[in-house]
Amino acid sequence: MLDTTNYIRQAYLTLLNGNVIYNGKSIPVYGQVPSETVPDKYIVLGSVNESPDNNNHKFVTDTDIDIDIFCEQYRNRDLSVVDDIASIILNLLMPTTALQNIGNATFQIFPKSRSASRYLPIDGGDFYVARKIITINNSIIQN
Repeated sequence: MLDTTNYIRQAYLTLLNGNVIYNGKSIPVYGQVPSETVPDKYIVLGSVNESPDNNNHKFVTDTDIDIDIFCEQYRNRDLSVVDDIASIILNLLMPTTALQNIGNATFQIFPKSRSASRYLPIDGGDFYVARKIITINNSIIQN
């Protein structure tokens, strides 16, 4: 059995980076909290939680990954931007009701559903950061 954490993070980075377009601009996606200065809108892949769902033939892991969406706003408190970005992400991961394999030769990775969605805004006076975390549930099968 192999650890799936890095594989799912890399699969999500490959799929999302350069493809999340909002108002004509690509929103950067980071695999961890960035150490550089970030733009006013960005995405961070957060916690990965795994639990085994093995069968007699394959190693299978039920995995949740958090996608943290940030949008800095000046004197404005508008959650619709992070909601719109979440919709773009969901359409990339799950464009149809059929499961899509976003994995590689080592793992089949199937985003199944959005299992959670929550707001965690950051209020800093004139600057407000609209923040939304969506959790995606995945089935990962080791090849």
